[in-house]
Amino acid sequence: MKVFAFVILTLFVLSGILPSFAQTTSPGFTNAVTISNISSDSQSPDILASNDGVFALWLENKSGRSDVFFSKSTDGGSTFTNPINLSGTNSGQSGYAAFAQKGKDVYVVWQTSLSGTASVFLTKSTDGGSSFEKPVMISDSTKLAAFPQMAISDNHVYFTWLEKSDNNSTNIVFAKSDDKAISIGSPSYLTHNLGNSGIPKLLATGNQVYLAWEDNNKGNFEIFLSKSDDYGTSFHLPIDVSSTTGQSGTPQISVSKDNIYAVWMDNTSGNYDILFTKSIDGGKSFGAPINISNQHTDSGYPQFAVTGNNVYVTWTQTIASQNYDVFFAKSTDNGVTFGTPVNISNNFGASGWPKIVSDGTIYISWVDSSPGRFDVLITKSSDGGVTFDNSTNVSSSKVESYDSKMVALNNAVYLAWQEGNRGNHTIVFSKSATFVPEFGPLASIALLISIVAIIGISSRSNVHLKNNF
Repeated sequence: MKVFAFVILTLFVLSGILPSFAQTTSPGFTNAVTISNISSDSQSPDILASNDGVFALWLENKSGRSDVFFSKSTDGGSTFTNPINLSGTNSGQSGYAAFAQKGKDVYVVWQTSLSGTASVFLTKSTDGGSSFEKPVMISDSTKLAAFPQMAISDNHVYFTWLEKSDNNSTNIVFAKSDDKAISIGSPSYLTHNLGNSGIPKLLATGNQVYLAWEDNNKGNFEIFLSKSDDYGTSFHLPIDVSSTTGQSGTPQISVSKDNIYAVWMDNTSGNYDILFTKSIDGGKSFGAPINISNQHTDSGYPQFAVTGNNVYVTWTQTIASQNYDVFFAKSTDNGVTFGTPVNISNNFGASGWPKIVSDGTIYISWVDSSPGRFDVLITKSSDGGVTFDNSTNVSSSKVESYDSKMVALNNAVYLAWQEGNRGNHTIVFSKSATFVPEFGPLASIALLISIVAIIGISSRSNVHLKNNF
C-alpha cells in the first residue's frame, strides 16, 4: 500500500473515469444493470435506500465538462428513471457530490469549478427526485470551496465544506437551514487555522450535530471533533480525539445515544494502524485510542458499523508490495476491547477499500483483482462476525469494476459501482435477489422453493443458506 497522502489541498482534482458490458448472473444477486448514460464517461457513484425508494448519484464526463447526475428507483432497484443532469454547467467541472433524502425531499450538494474558482452548489427536490430546483450557490463566491458534505435531522439541513483562506490554509465551514433548505443561513467557520483542515465528516441526530476532521494545526495531523446541541446554532470547542505523535487521518464517526465512536488511520508506530476511540458522555471526553489492527504493515481506509454493543471495523491491510487484503475486527463490549483481526478476503490478488453495513447481519464488500481484473466481491456473517461466508463476485464483469458503494435495507443489499476501461465507464447497480436476502450457491434453489410455497404447493423445505480505485 502506498504511503497515505491526506487529501486536503487537492481541492480541484477531478479525474474522469467510467457503459456496461454483458455480465453473468451472480448467485443471490440480480443481473447488474447500467443506470448511467452509456455515451458518457461516468464515475464516483453513491446510493441511498429508504422506504421511499433507491436513489443514485454520480458524475458524468462528456465534451470536456463534468456534471452531477441523479436517478431513482421506486420498485426496489428493479428499474431506474432516466438520469437527470443536476448541475447543468455549460463549462467547467462539477464533482465531489453528496446527497441526503427524507420523505419526498432530496438534497444534493457538489462543487463546481468555474473561472478558476470552486464553489459549493445545492439543489433540492420536493417530489421524491422526479424534478429538482435550480441550483444555488451556498458558499462564498470569492473563496475557494470544495468537498461538501451534508446531513438531515427533522426539518434541519446541515452543510459543511473546506474553504481556502487568504493565507492558503484550509478551514472547515458550516452552514444550516432550519426550514428544509428554503433558506440557508450565512456560513460560519469552525476552524481558524494557519495550517490545514482535512475533509470533514458530518452527522446529525435530533438536535445534535457532529463534525469530525483531520487537522495539522498542531504540526502533525490529528483527528478533531466538535458537537452542537442546538441544531447547529453553536458548536463546542473542538476536541483532539486522536492525541498521538504520528499522522492521523481519514476519520469515520458513528453516534448511538450518548456514545460517539471514531476510527482512523495513524502512523505513530512507524506504519499505519487502525485506531479507535469512543466517548460515553456525549463528546465531552474520549478514551485513549485503541490499536485495532496492530499489524506490522500498513493498515488504512477504515470503515465501521455499530449495532447495539457490537462495533464492527474493516480496513485495507498491506500483505506485500502488490498484495492487499480486507481485514475485520469486532468488539462485543461496546468498544472496550477488540478481538484479533481476521483476514476476510485472504487471496493472492489485491483486495481493498471495503464497505460495511449491518442490520443484524454483517455485510462487507470490496474490490478484488483475484478474478484477473478488479471485480466487486461481497461476504456476510449471520453470527455477529464469528464466521463469514465464501465471497460472492457481484460484478463478474469482463472489464474493471471498482469504487463500489453499498447500503442495506429491509433484508436487502444494494450495490453500485463504476466499471469499464479508461475513459469509457458506466455506473452499474445490483441488489440481492427478491425473497432471498441471503446469497450464495444455494440462493436460486431457495428462491424456487419460496415461489413454490407461495403458489400453494403443500411442501416444506429446510434449506439453510450459510462480502486510487
